[in-house]
Parts: sequence; C-alpha cells; structure tokens
Amino acid sequence: MPLTPQQQAAVENRGGSLLVSAAAGSGKTRVLVDRLFRYVTEERHNVDDFLIITYTRAAAAELRGKIAAELSRRMGEDPSNAHLRRQLLRVYQADIKTVDAFCAALLRENTHLLAREEDKHALTPDFRILDDGEAALLRRRCLERVLSSFYETLTPGGEQLADTLGAGRDDSALVELVLELYKKLQSHASPEAWLRQNRAAWEVPAPSFDATPYAQVLLSSIRRRAAHWADQLRRGAARTEGDSALTSGYGVKFLAAAQGFHALSQAPDWASAQTLSAAVPFPRLTTPKGRKEDPLVLALKQLWEGAKSALKPLQAWLDVAGEEALEDLAAVAPAMLALLDLTAEFSAAFRAEKLRLNAADFSDQEHLALTLLVKPDGSPTELGEQVSARYAEILVDEYQDTNEVQNAIFRAVSKGGKNLFTVGDVKQSIYRFRLADPTIFLRKYAAFKPHTKAQDGEDRKLTLSQNFRSRREILEAANFVFENILSVEMGELVYDEDAALHFGAAYYPPRTDCQTEFHLLTAHRKSEETPHPVKKLTAEARFVARRIRRLLDEGFPVTDPDGSLRPCKPEDVVILMRSPGSRAAAFAAALAERDVPCSFQESSDFFESMEVSTTVSLLELIDNPRQDVPLISVLRSPIFGFSPDRLAEIRAAAPDGDFYEAVSASGQPDCAAFLETLNALRLSARDMSVHRLLWHIYNTQNLLGLYGAMDRGLERRENLIALTRQAEKFESGGCRGLFAFVTRLRRLLEAGEAPEAASGSAAGGVRLMTIHKSKGLEFPIVFLADLDHTFSRQDFDDSVLVHPTLGLGPRRVDLERKIRYPTLARTAVEETTRRENLAEEQRVLYVAMTRPKEKLILVNSLYFAQTRLQRLAASAALPAAPEAVAACRSFGEWLLLCLLCRPEAEPLRRLAEAEVPTAPASGAPWEVLVHDCEEYRDSPLHPGLSQEESAAETPFDPALLAFEYPYRREAALPAKLTATQLKGRPLDQEIAENAAHTPYLRPLSQPKFRREQAGLTPAEQGSATHLVLQYLNFGDADIPAQIAALEGKSLLTPQQAKAVDIPALERLLASPLARKLRQAEAAGKPPLREYRFTLLVPAREYDSKASEEDAILLQGVADLCFETEGGLTVVDFKTDHVFTPQEITDRAERYRPQLEAYSLALTRVLEIPVTRRVLYFLSPGKAVDV
Repeated sequence: MPLTPQQQAAVENRGGSLLVSAAAGSGKTRVLVDRLFRYVTEERHNVDDFLIITYTRAAAAELRGKIAAELSRRMGEDPSNAHLRRQLLRVYQADIKTVDAFCAALLRENTHLLAREEDKHALTPDFRILDDGEAALLRRRCLERVLSSFYETLTPGGEQLADTLGAGRDDSALVELVLELYKKLQSHASPEAWLRQNRAAWEVPAPSFDATPYAQVLLSSIRRRAAHWADQLRRGAARTEGDSALTSGYGVKFLAAAQGFHALSQAPDWASAQTLSAAVPFPRLTTPKGRKEDPLVLALKQLWEGAKSALKPLQAWLDVAGEEALEDLAAVAPAMLALLDLTAEFSAAFRAEKLRLNAADFSDQEHLALTLLVKPDGSPTELGEQVSARYAEILVDEYQDTNEVQNAIFRAVSKGGKNLFTVGDVKQSIYRFRLADPTIFLRKYAAFKPHTKAQDGEDRKLTLSQNFRSRREILEAANFVFENILSVEMGELVYDEDAALHFGAAYYPPRTDCQTEFHLLTAHRKSEETPHPVKKLTAEARFVARRIRRLLDEGFPVTDPDGSLRPCKPEDVVILMRSPGSRAAAFAAALAERDVPCSFQESSDFFESMEVSTTVSLLELIDNPRQDVPLISVLRSPIFGFSPDRLAEIRAAAPDGDFYEAVSASGQPDCAAFLETLNALRLSARDMSVHRLLWHIYNTQNLLGLYGAMDRGLERRENLIALTRQAEKFESGGCRGLFAFVTRLRRLLEAGEAPEAASGSAAGGVRLMTIHKSKGLEFPIVFLADLDHTFSRQDFDDSVLVHPTLGLGPRRVDLERKIRYPTLARTAVEETTRRENLAEEQRVLYVAMTRPKEKLILVNSLYFAQTRLQRLAASAALPAAPEAVAACRSFGEWLLLCLLCRPEAEPLRRLAEAEVPTAPASGAPWEVLVHDCEEYRDSPLHPGLSQEESAAETPFDPALLAFEYPYRREAALPAKLTATQLKGRPLDQEIAENAAHTPYLRPLSQPKFRREQAGLTPAEQGSATHLVLQYLNFGDADIPAQIAALEGKSLLTPQQAKAVDIPALERLLASPLARKLRQAEAAGKPPLREYRFTLLVPAREYDSKASEEDAILLQGVADLCFETEGGLTVVDFKTDHVFTPQEITDRAERYRPQLEAYSLALTRVLEIPVTRRVLYFLSPGKAVDV
C-alpha cells in the first residue's frame, strides 16, 4: 500500500526537530521504518548511524525485525547493492533499544566518570540492575536505618511530623509517606534540586495568600466553575422563553443566580471571591400550577439543584480567609521541612547502599546517564557532545509517555534537539502513574509550527490522522464521543480535525451489522418490590456472555488478513475493563454458563499455581533439603506421588529430627528413589544456571508432560515455561545462583511483591484484560464493560499529597484541639491532581474505544438509573460543557452525557423522563438499548440453548416431587456421642426418629465481681464435690482433714473447700458401696477414677435400624470403677437434689443410658465384664443399681 501524503511528508521532512502526532492505527511504525530507509538509501547513511528509542523490549525487537525484513526485501529487488548488504550486518549492531537499555550501556562504558571523592564506593562497569521487587526491599531496609537516626536526633519539626502526619500504631504511615515522595521525585531531572526549591518555599512564607500558587489554582477553578454555572443557568432561562408562567417562576430567578455566578467568575482575588460567593442568590422557585411533572420543569429543577450543589464546595474553600490559610501553612511548615530533609537523607542513604552493592535501579540509569551527558548549568558535557555527534538522528517512538528526565536525555544526545524525530499520540498517554508526563508532548505540539510553515532549523510538527485498523463505524463512534467531551479545559487538548480519526481501511467490505452498540442495564437495590434483586455485576456478566454466545451462534463475520470473511471465533472477542479485579470471576462463570471458552490474562496467582509452587519448592529443596515444608510439598506432588498415609508412616518410623532425616532413615524403595533423584539434581545444580537447571528438571522428570496431561494442561505447560523466563530475568539482573534466586523470590513473595510473570492462562477463548494491557493491540470484536466503575481516588488518601509543580499539600493536624483538616495547599494540589487524573481517564477511554477493528459493544449497568440519567440530562449538550464533563465519575457517565443528545437514544430519554434537546449527530448511527437486570436472574438451563429449547428437551416429571432421599435416617445419625448426652433419652428418641429439638439458651448470669454474694452456684458446688471424690481416700474417715490437704496442695480453692458437702461424703464412706470398694483395694485391685475412654461402636447398638457399616464414636469419663470377684462395678456419683423414693427411681431411670454406655465401653476396653452398675446420689446417700 503506498504512503498517504501525510505519511510521505513525515518520511521526507528535514531541516529541524520533527514532532509527529500519530493517531491510533495510523501506521506510525511504518513511517519510522520508511524514514530510516530513506536516510539509508537516498542519503547513504548506515543503519547504526541512528538511535531508535522504543518503550518496551518487545517493541524494540519487533522494530529490529521489521527493519531486517525490509532490508531483505530490498536486497531481493537489488541483490547487487553493496550498501544494502552492509546494512544487513549492521542492523543487529544498531542502537534500537529502550531508554533503560541505552542508559545502561552508556553507564557501563563510562562509570569512571561518575566517581565522587566523598563516596566510599563507586559503580564499576559490571554493576547490576535491581529489579522492582529487590529495589523495594532495599529501600525499606535503608529507610528503617534512616528512621532510627531520625528518632534519635528528633527535632521539633521531626516530632511534629511523626506525631501528626506520620502517626499511627507504628511508623508505617511515615514510611509510606517518605517512599511515595521519593518515588514521585524520580520523574524530575534533578530530584535534589526539587527538594531544595520546595524547602526554600516552605522556609520563606508568602506575604499574602494571593501570592501563593495555591490561591491561583483555587481561584482559577472557582472562576471556571462559576462561569460554567452562569452559562448553564442562562441556557435554562432561555428554555423558558415564550412561557410567561415559567419565565416568572423560573427564568427570572435563573438569570438572577446566573448574574451572581458571573460576578464570582470575575473575582480578582481571594477576598473578593469570598464576598461574591456569599452574594449568589437562590430565590425560591415557583412552579406553575399543574406542571409539577412536566419534563421541562423537572429538567430545570435538576439544573437549579445542580447549581446549588456546585456552589457549596466553592463556599467551603472560601470559608477559609487568606490569613487563616497562611496560618495553617505556617503551622505545618516545620513538619514539611522535616519531611523534605528526611527524604533527602533517605535518598542519600539509599544511593550509598546501592553504590556499596555495585547496583542501580531503573531510575538511577536515567539520572546517572543525564549526569554524564549534561552539566549542572544545562550545557552538554564532553561526553554528551561525543554521543550526540555519533548519531545522524534520534528517533523516539511512543513519545507521549516520556518523562522530564528522558526528555532531557533525548535533547542532550540530539544536538540540543535539532535532529530529534519524535512520534506518538498524546491521546494514548495513559501511564501518568508510571510518572509519564503528557504535558511535554502537549507543550511541544503547541509551540511547534506546522511542517509546511517552518523555516530551516525551526522545530516543526505534523499530524497522521488516517486510521488503517478499524471500520468506519468504530472511528465515527470514537470521534463522536471525544469531540464532545475532550477540551483544553477538561482533557488538556482540543479534539479538532487534526486530532480526529479519519477512515483509511478501505479494504473492509461494506456491512450493515457493525453498528456501535450501547446497552444500559438498569439494576435495583433491595426493596419491598424486589426483596432479592439481581446483582448489577451478575446481570452485566450474563448479558455479555449471552451477547457473545449470539455472535458465535450467528457466525458474525470478521475479516481475515487476506480480506476474506469468516465466522468469528471466541479468540476474536475481548472484554476490556478499567480494572477487572474480582469481577473476572463473575464473567468467567457467566461465560461458562453459555459454554463459551475464556482465558483471562491475570498473573496474580501465577506463583500459587500447583505446577509453579511445586517447582519452586523443588528448587528450594535442591538448595537445602532440610526444609520440611518444601520437602513435604514435593513428596506429595504428582512428581513423586507420596500419599499422606505414607508420609505419616515415614514420620512415625523416625519421630525425631527433621523430615529429611526421616526420609533418609527409611529403607523403602520409594524413599531411596526420591533421594537418588534429589542427589542427582543437587549435583547438576553445582555448575548450572537456574534457567538451565529448570530445563534439566523438566527434561529428566518429564514435568512438561506430567502437568501437560492434567486438566488445563496447556496452561500448566506455559506456566512452567514462563518460570524459566522469570529465572532468566532474575539472572540478567545480576541475581545469579540457586541460593540467591530462591532467597530473593521467597522474600518477594512473603512481602506481597511477587514479580510480574506472564501466565499461561491466555491459551485460547474469549479474553478479558485491562485497558492498559490492551494498548498497542487490536481485536475484531471488543466489549467495553464495567463502565460504571468509579474513577479511583486513592491518590488522595495520603496525609501529604505531592505534585510536580505545586509541591506538597499537607493536612493540618492540631493535637491540642484534636482536629484534622486539609490545608488550602492540599485542596489546591487535590483539585489539580483530580483534573489531571480525569484527563488521563479520558485518554484511557480513547485507548479502549480504538482497540476494535470491526465491532464495538459498550455495556453500562446502573443502580438508580432514572435518577442518574435525570442528573446527566440536566447538563447534556453537544459538545458537553467542560465542567459537566469534570463532574462525571465514570466512563459510562461521559458516554451518556453525549448519547442523551443523539436521536437514536430515545430509550434513554424515555427512561429518564426528561426533556433533552437533541442534535443531529455526525457519523454512523448507534444502536442504543435499555435492559432490566431482572431479565438475567436465572442462568441458562443448557449452555447455548434458549429456555424454550431446554424446556422442550427435558419435560417436567411430576414423580420428582414424590422423591424421598433414601438415606435420611443415616444423615441424622450422629458421628460422635458422649455418654453424658445419652442421659434421659430413650434409645430411639434422637437417633432413630431424628426428633426436632428446641435450642437451649443458657440464661445469662452476672459475673462474680457484680454479684452481691460472691458464692458458688449449685453447679460449681457439685463440681467441687466431684473434685474431692476424684482424690478421696475411702479408708480415711476424716473428711475435713482430707479437704484441708487438697486445699493445701491448691487442688481446691478456699471457696470450693467451703462448698463441699462434708456430711454427704461421710455418708458415702459409711455406705456398703464404700465397704465393697475397700475390700477390692485390700485384695490388691485399686479402683480406676475419672477413667476416660473413646470407643468406636456399631451404630446398631443405639439404633437397631441403622446399617451394619455405620459406626458411632463414643466418648466419656467414668467416675469410678473397681474389680470384684464377679467382675467390674461401675459407679457414677450424682449431686442431684432428690430425696423421695419416687424421685430417686425416676432420676435413676434417666441416667440408665449413660451407665449402660460406661459398661459397654469398660467391658471392651478392659476386657472384664461389668456385673454391677451403681448410681450413687450424694444428697440422700442412696445407691441404686441400674
């Protein structure tokens, strides 16, 4: 395909720095390659005369491959061209690399230039790069040491910092505060200079609040919002024209409030704004009679309430006088100075520690490279001049993701920016959280002249706006949304004709089924009408699954690379979300209900997967076999297949020492084979890298085959292969050796900072991924879901906010008054950051909407849909007002703000019951539908079939209603019984009949310290008597002496000793039962007291209808048993207060099952028959045989 005129200009333009703004799918990579080849073929340059910067290693490798392929193609056309032949050799030496790789190479060649006299250590050329996890651990260790010194020499400002902004149960809040500030500093060309500048700003207070940058930010926001609401109210008043009743009741009052807002929008300073905000009038509206439900009246009321609500936060800011704001800043200044100093000390300590380890982190590479290239005054160093002279041109891809440090490096190596070719799309700059700064691109785009007007040597710009990826319907949908929500005020750029996407993929055949779809699902909260509503997430997931199933069943055509059409497959479909998180499980379940295969690219559980965790355990074992947990994990794994019983046998045979000793002591063949394998692997590990060792394990133990044969085998194989790549990555970062690998990996996993690893889960099927992961990719069919996901506010949770230009924004914590509130500095930082974050979210939405090639389906589910639509309808317009866009909280609200004004969005307006002025919308029509979440209450009966088809296939069988579970009796049979539980129950009462029981609620009793008389309860008195019976000498009649002895041995408390029923025990010693016991003792057969037993007994002994296989575990404690000539006598002592013969007989019958259980157990355990069972009631002194 020939180049377009725009592309041709980007390839051929010379004479100065060129900035190319390339829209999504505009062929920027081709432009970059063709520009390079024009230099090579027409200007006789060599490929390695250029520095080409990309932002990922994969992109660098892909670009090098494309250049090599193009060279080969041209060599085929002109095989005699010696110059091209030389380029084939040079292409693999060319500097096509990431910024990090370029900086690292520069550092290794010139580390000697970085040495300082004051440093104890210096980097050497063989320094290693710390990965993110190791760097994070090292930062925390360094900060711990710095904080120890900080606490030892605590200044008043440091004390204020620790007690207020860093306060908590420990110093973790202060740790996170310092680390967050340090992290954000790394995007600056000179973090030390930023710290010094901010320290100076906090040391010298401003003469007035109006002189601070915070006042300017807040006043600008106040003016902007006030102007917006003045305009909205004037438009509202205009809608009442021609209706005298509405004009007098609404229009006039709207104009009065609009005048107040307009005056506020012109406020020159803080004090004036305070006065003007208080003067904004909101007179009471007068609704014409009988028009309360008029859609226009409802819309005007929404607008009026919106204006009132919008004024409140502005008045809250202005409630703080300028003098009070300065006083707040002065109060927190000592803590801010302490924070800046602490961060500087930490930065120095961390730098020294890295030098000691001969290591650098990713940000160090850029900062140190900049130090080598540029002097402190900004002029190039000698090395900088040499490096810039090395390259004919610097070509930078994805320039929108550059930060300040990287931009300074590019300028340093490009002769002051004169031979710099940069290409990117600022609308796709979505990495601000990684410290990318899209304003660098925007400032250049605003300052550079169009390439057709620039003189020689002047900076110039050029736009590539033709899209060759997507169908016209996709591009027009994206254009419609962004031309209406993107602006300089809210979005940092204007979406004009140059920024718009223009159709270039003429190879797509005409179709009528590729309309962009917008589906609104209305969800319900729990109420009387809907006591069990369908969850919004569940309904959305089921809707998406059903829509995908329909696309697959209908064979929705997609275009192959050769231009032919074929039915779509699950792999053609991707579901994009801002942040899937736990939502992925709901979508996976819904897709499974429809029998749609899926693969979600989430790697959070990579190291928890069975195959990876087992392999890591095996590596730990090879390093050190005396680790019980990894050893048992490996033995139990499918690799060696030891059963739990076998492991128990091994441990039982050698109970002492660690488990490795137990395995070594076993002479069994399985243990011997395992030890032989382990020793062989340990021997191999001596001279192998971890990467090679893993492949050796896979080959010798057939791990890829073993795990590949399991469920999800392909995914498991890919995970094992990904682990080898992870090991290779660790080793390339300087972490060499098995011990270093397993130690660092375990430390990272324990710290919750598992390294990112590409999971093998993306093996096929519908994919679900974050929008960030989708950047740079394209898909035939895209579902953009979870559009109601609220924009994150986690950036505003810290006690001190940090902004690159505004500096620090702290809260004020007043310990005397015990209050905490934001300073206006914090409010200004938060307001600025909030708008920057919203601009980033707009760019994220742009990336999402430009991923599909043929079909885009947007799904938004809402609670309180009608109310929210009414609120949006009040400010809906084409284009939407910037402040209306800023007030939105989700992607869905931005889309609805525009869609409400489209003619085909009548279902939305009908649901809102609001009057919205419609405007003819450009581009292909949308399909807008509204659904009730209740439609998705039930999962499909059979995946892929309609409910009617499923019902026809499986007719209802009435006999199912008469079905009775055949094992109800067994299900009611208890697995364990205690003998005490049997008292007072006929044998079949609970077990055989499974009678229902009313739960027993234990009455609440006062704690001892609340009782008027702190005596023992009757139950406690009975326990004290039983305790004495446990130790009672039946041959000693002096009961009080025995009790005193027990008290002296601390076996009884004084209270218990007083509560013992002495007369009852004296009656017991004088009874015939006691005489029998003494006779047994005299015959050399001592009694067994408190005899505990556990016995497995056939269930039929307690339920005659139970099956033969069932058994019950019987547990109990027999008070006393002694052996006589005839057999065992079992005695159970009772403290029940019974006195009449009838009461004694009834109570004895109640306890009969308990005695029978004792008899059964003792007969089996002691193998002596029980010939007598005795219940002895202590209160009346009666023994009853049962």
